[in-house]
Amino acid sequence: MLPRRSIAAATPPLLVFVAALALVATAGVAAGTTTGGTSAQAAAPNVTTFVAPGDALTALWAGQADDQLTRRPRVTPADALVVRVSTPGLGSAVAAQPGNTTTERFRALLSSDRASLTGVEMGTTDRPPRVIDPTSGDLAVREAGADTYDLIYDAGALRATDDQNGNDRADDGGATTVSPTKVFRLTFTLDGTSGSSNLGVFPASIAFSTPTSDDVELSPLPDQKLVGRTPLAPGTTLSIALDAVGHPFAIERTATVRDRRRPYANLTLDLSDAPEGVPVTVTARLNGVVVRETEGRIRRLGASFTTGTTTDPRNELVLRNVSAAVDGFLVVRDGPDGPLIANQRLAAGEGQSVTVPFRESATADSITVTAYVDVDDDGVLDRGGPDRPFRRDGDPLSRTVAITDLTAETPSTPTQTPTPTTEPPTTAPATASGATADTPATAYQVTDASGDGFGPLLALVALAAFAVAGHRRRA
Repeated sequence: MLPRRSIAAATPPLLVFVAALALVATAGVAAGTTTGGTSAQAAAPNVTTFVAPGDALTALWAGQADDQLTRRPRVTPADALVVRVSTPGLGSAVAAQPGNTTTERFRALLSSDRASLTGVEMGTTDRPPRVIDPTSGDLAVREAGADTYDLIYDAGALRATDDQNGNDRADDGGATTVSPTKVFRLTFTLDGTSGSSNLGVFPASIAFSTPTSDDVELSPLPDQKLVGRTPLAPGTTLSIALDAVGHPFAIERTATVRDRRRPYANLTLDLSDAPEGVPVTVTARLNGVVVRETEGRIRRLGASFTTGTTTDPRNELVLRNVSAAVDGFLVVRDGPDGPLIANQRLAAGEGQSVTVPFRESATADSITVTAYVDVDDDGVLDRGGPDRPFRRDGDPLSRTVAITDLTAETPSTPTQTPTPTTEPPTTAPATASGATADTPATAYQVTDASGDGFGPLLALVALAAFAVAGHRRRA
């Protein structure tokens, strides 16, 4: 069980973290070296470290769960640690020691003059280095092959003391748990020949981000990916909870650490019902203990537009000052609940003017414009599926506009005034509007009866009355 620590204490400073990684990176170079110069390189002991999830420790002690081992030069206090040592003649050296079990005989070998295993802290200049006692705690040893042995530890139970006398051995008394972040040089020696490897001890933590941001910034949509990078052993299972601050919305899921080189614990969340524009808290727990708490937010998927005028309002729509937080669609219906007559892709960002052509002419007195979110980001409007309207204060971003409000005035052709003459003017036949034949007819705009002007029926009656009156005057 991990001790409960604050987030600040669990997260090392960046420079310390980078320095520790640099020291651990030299592990491959350090492995397999010899001391004294008397043995061949091939005869040098080999020291390799493996990690496994902490809950695999009991199975490892029983000689099982080898499939959960990951070769790695770093460990966290929540992991099981396996130090594998091998060198020619090691099997016979262990067999010659007293004891009833492999663990007892290997301990006896390490306590003899023939062999030693040390773990000395690296990178210290202003204080004595800390030294791990590799024989302390619940050490279990099992034979992993010819002249090869696995030393199995609960990494959280490892103890270290100051090396005051500089002999690379743990001093008596004052042993404490190994606190991250530190790097130790593990050296195994048998009959004067040594091999070494570096082991970094890192905090049991996780750093969250999203694919598009180094911060936790999610959208109120399905398939939202939460990326968690962690030094925990692959196979470790975490509980991850997302809570909206000041809102009852909450999700809790489990995530398993994957990948042996760049371990991660990722989640894909359905946040379709999440509130927009609220802060969230992401909490990761391991065996009920908080290992990381991160603040984030759920974005507000805003969109806006204003309608403009056009000379062809029944066949196109002009929008001004269009903006959208994510990709979506502009959907136009013929009337409030009429058929869909236009569907145009709406790109995220801002635009000054967008023209939406209709696939069919509008026949109603109004059109309804709705901005949709492309929820699944497939570029296809799925009105019966995941795609949904943008929202404003919880309501769909939709607007019904009368055709007359979209109609731009058509510029009229200027009429030249005839030059006066002394001859009597020629009398032209009267028209229904009372204008002469040379005068352009007035363009009347017919709207529905609820608006300004005549209704269609009243307009036809008025035209018929004008025609009858003209006929009577000619008669």
